[in-house]
Amino acid sequence: MTSERRMLAFDLDDETYCVGMERVANVVERGSLDPADSAPEFLAGRMDLSDRTLRVVDLKRLFGVTTSVRRSGEIEEGEHVIAFGPRGDGEVNAWLVDEVRDAVTVDTDDLLEASGLATYVEGVVPADGDQVVWVDAEAINAV
Repeated sequence: MTSERRMLAFDLDDETYCVGMERVANVVERGSLDPADSAPEFLAGRMDLSDRTLRVVDLKRLFGVTTSVRRSGEIEEGEHVIAFGPRGDGEVNAWLVDEVRDAVTVDTDDLLEASGLATYVEGVVPADGDQVVWVDAEAINAV
């Protein structure tokens, strides 16, 4: 018996990642990040969206894909913010990523163990002919 799950695929540099669609509340393509002073280096900033404040984690920084620290500024062309549900402090979890791709269906029975970022990764799954890194939204949103 196969266990299929819908995932939102996104890129960080040349690598494709995915997260469960049921966790995603919104994808933002434009806007500006307000400074996140005295915050961890992986926090890109905060962003107002409707009546909520997004706490935006720079996944490239968190995963060590880049060493540059971003604290504010406009969302650049090709970047997106993926918003999730609210945190306990009233802010909304969100991630700064590169390109957001279409939703993909993965078979969770094909999940392979991943090395490296084990804290933030569920594993690797085949999707649309590629190997995609399935990230652990709960672990990332807890940082």
